[in-house]
Amino acid sequence: MRTRTRYHIAVLLGYGLLALALTWPLARQLGSAIPGDNFDGWQNLWNLWWMREAWLVRHISPYFSDMLFAPTGADLRFQTMAPFNGFLFMNVQTTVGLIPAYNAAVLFSFVVGGYGTYLLTLYALRGWQKLPNDGDRPVNVVTAPKRLAGNVGSHHAAAFIAGIIFVFSPYHFSHTLGHLQLISLQWIPFYVLYLVRGLDRAARPVSRNSWVADAAKAGLFLALVGLCDWYYVMYSLFFTALALLVWLARRQLTWRSVAMVAGVGIFLIVALSPLLVSMVRGTQTWGGTSLVRDYTETLALSADLLAFVTPQVFHPLWGKAALARGASFTAAPSEYTVFAGFTVLVLAGIALLATRTRRSKRVSSAQRPGFYLLSAAFFALLALGPVLKINGRTDLLPGGGEIPLPYRLLYETVPFIKLSRSVSRMDVMVMLFLGVAAAFAVVWLVDRLQAGRQAGAQRAIAIATPLIIGGLIIFEFLPAPFPVSPPDTPAWYATLAQDPAPGVVFNLPANFERPGYLLYQITHGKPITTGYVTRDDPKTLRERAPVFSHFWFLGQDINTRTFDLGQQGIQVLYDLMGVRWVVLDRYKMPGGPEREITEAMAGQIFAGQPPLYSDDRITVYEVGEPAQRGPFIVLGTDWQPRQTDETGEFWRALPAGDSAGFDLSNPTGLPVTLSIDAAAAAGGALRLLDAAGSELAAWPLSAGRQTFEFPQQSQYPATLRLAFDGPAGAEAQVFSVDVRQQ
Repeated sequence: MRTRTRYHIAVLLGYGLLALALTWPLARQLGSAIPGDNFDGWQNLWNLWWMREAWLVRHISPYFSDMLFAPTGADLRFQTMAPFNGFLFMNVQTTVGLIPAYNAAVLFSFVVGGYGTYLLTLYALRGWQKLPNDGDRPVNVVTAPKRLAGNVGSHHAAAFIAGIIFVFSPYHFSHTLGHLQLISLQWIPFYVLYLVRGLDRAARPVSRNSWVADAAKAGLFLALVGLCDWYYVMYSLFFTALALLVWLARRQLTWRSVAMVAGVGIFLIVALSPLLVSMVRGTQTWGGTSLVRDYTETLALSADLLAFVTPQVFHPLWGKAALARGASFTAAPSEYTVFAGFTVLVLAGIALLATRTRRSKRVSSAQRPGFYLLSAAFFALLALGPVLKINGRTDLLPGGGEIPLPYRLLYETVPFIKLSRSVSRMDVMVMLFLGVAAAFAVVWLVDRLQAGRQAGAQRAIAIATPLIIGGLIIFEFLPAPFPVSPPDTPAWYATLAQDPAPGVVFNLPANFERPGYLLYQITHGKPITTGYVTRDDPKTLRERAPVFSHFWFLGQDINTRTFDLGQQGIQVLYDLMGVRWVVLDRYKMPGGPEREITEAMAGQIFAGQPPLYSDDRITVYEVGEPAQRGPFIVLGTDWQPRQTDETGEFWRALPAGDSAGFDLSNPTGLPVTLSIDAAAAAGGALRLLDAAGSELAAWPLSAGRQTFEFPQQSQYPATLRLAFDGPAGAEAQVFSVDVRQQ
């Protein structure tokens, strides 16, 4: 027992030391920086902060926040919250700090993920050699003969190498750039271990009910997987289906096996039912438009075949060459990095050779290298996405044809698959199973090299072989130095935090979402008009309201052609959005049209008003009561996206048989005129409806643009709709829905 304990303590310490060494210089900045590239990491740092704020301060669910996208707030049911990390490291956050809590979660994933892989691999290796054992317990290396003890040591060393392959893989390092939910891969090997062990026990008549305990453990660890990342749940379920097929093919599947897997599924559903029910309702509320990923995005974020043999970009020797080589891939390095490692691939080949030369019908599937090689190949094939892509190209057949792959069938037939985005992330399972398969190769090599040699030489081989192999793998995977990001929050935000006045912060530029604004919010604690979320909440005003849409599009939209920023900008900021502080951050817009247009529009809004604060980086304006008010329009959530052509003209499409709403605000009560500019190449009619669906006006459309005006009225209904009646498949182009005061 003491020997077993020493092994496990040594393994945990080993993974911990390697984690600190391979993420250097993070170890000397654990309280002042996070690992990553100064982008996505701030979103996940904010997630930890918001969970503490929601649970401990406000006592509410963290899955909705009024701190983002004010005034509507943001639905976070599909956010990468990873509540396991928020809960487990809450005490670290409250006692030591937010950044140490984040780093604790990162290091935890390396240590526990490696240890889980080590345990899984030890179980897999039990059927590989005829070693003395007692049920499911490892060999007692104290009482075993020296040669057997040496082999047991090689088993532990091989299992340790499997953990290295999994948690120190380029995949894991690439997502350590900021994807805390993907960093948290530590529970997957535990789920795989108890699933396959339970299937083995369920197939043995003498095991009685021991498989029930494994079913409970597998369900628990799958629930923990879900509390870290839903992608990993999906991958785990794919593996479950594959395992059932393998056990069925080998005639090892029993009714108890089926009952066990059903029990795991029931445990998962019951344990995570509050989240699952809420997410299902969310898909209905959102209508799926913001959740379903476009096919082109799925294709772009699928793995390239050559990426499996393209080293990661942080290697000190060939990192630059790898970055240049990856320029032809269709995603960023954090998503296209699926490098398996040349040493690992050689070991996989040796494992394949070994499993062909050593077969035993008495060994379960979970104790055969072929099972893990099959699993790795299965997930590698899925990671390639809907069509084969080599060096960024999919037109690989004569005439430019594509080679379809199995994931395409899943994409077209399984509804929830379309909610996923980055197919290449299935590489997490590839590396897990390649790690276990590689362990078989290490044991096989040690056994072959030891054959016919003296005891001293055998012991030397048992030590040197894993050390050399492990060293080669670490060298190939080495990211040195690993990038770290200290927070760069401007000092003024600490001053803002001391201001007790309510109000919203509008950060500029705002032409795309910047996670740095979330970092600033952690300091100042005020609501912000923007955010950086995993799935866009359609209720936000970003693309629907004047001023907000001006800065988002760096120009006008169909509801702002006659909107005057100088006359009404303050009004919309103050009345509609509750903004009190507008902050221009010049570091976020170094130059070009982005900066020129943003500063020009801010100049119109605050013409003649001195800033509240200014330094070489930021300029802050305070928003007060508007001097005048006028009418304006806010588009509804059911409009199609804004489109533009090469001339810069813009419009929004309105399909035949469809309608889209808008809110008309007229605080003065004075007469206004509604002006609509539209066209339809196929003809048809445009109808103006009130909130109850009653027709207020109708106009015929033609291929040429026409302007229609609704007769002057002193009051309009608050909500109106435009409907297009035209031939099936046709659509109208709406160029403006504007209002002006008479």
